[in-house]
Amino acid sequence: MMLLKVGKVTISLIVINFVLFTLQIILGDWFTKLFSLTPALAFNGAYWQFFTYMFMHGSIMHVALNMFVLMIFGIRIEETLGKMNFIILYILAGLGSAGLYMLLTGFGSTVLMLGASGAVFGVLTAYAFLYPKEIIWIFPGIPLPAILAIVLLAGFELFSGLFGLQAGIANFGHLGGIIVGAIFMIIYKQIGRHGSKEHDDIEFIWN
Repeated sequence: MMLLKVGKVTISLIVINFVLFTLQIILGDWFTKLFSLTPALAFNGAYWQFFTYMFMHGSIMHVALNMFVLMIFGIRIEETLGKMNFIILYILAGLGSAGLYMLLTGFGSTVLMLGASGAVFGVLTAYAFLYPKEIIWIFPGIPLPAILAIVLLAGFELFSGLFGLQAGIANFGHLGGIIVGAIFMIIYKQIGRHGSKEHDDIEFIWN
């Protein structure tokens, strides 16, 4: 009950993602293609894809891993930032993820991009800014302070993207989520220090 009380937005996002993944399975490829991000289509009228792609996933493992990380870090970030700021962070990180991916890979691409990873990476970055010394396990078996972990993760995504080390993975999309998360938290620390759950009125504004 306490989990549901303090993490309503996080839990809602998790439920929405699993429901939509179930619809992907039931309705088939046309549904996935319609709501995933295809840059060539998105810039020619399918504008909804900039938002909906972050709720589509490529496999049960894909959605399960993203939602597991979101649950672990999102509930605490939602409690700290407040619901509205958390929603803004999540959406902006997802948009930034798509933006950097398209900027570096091409706006006319017909390759589908899908997944919540960019948005989740933004949440993870916010966690590192708020709790920099807290030990987390982003890399299996390697406990690291959160701020160091996110810096290493950003470096890994950049390196992997530049040299194509992970075929089928939108590394630049992940990096975009991290960058937007960092920018958001820099702004938050400057003008939104009191954006806790009691101050939701403070607004600022495979992947």
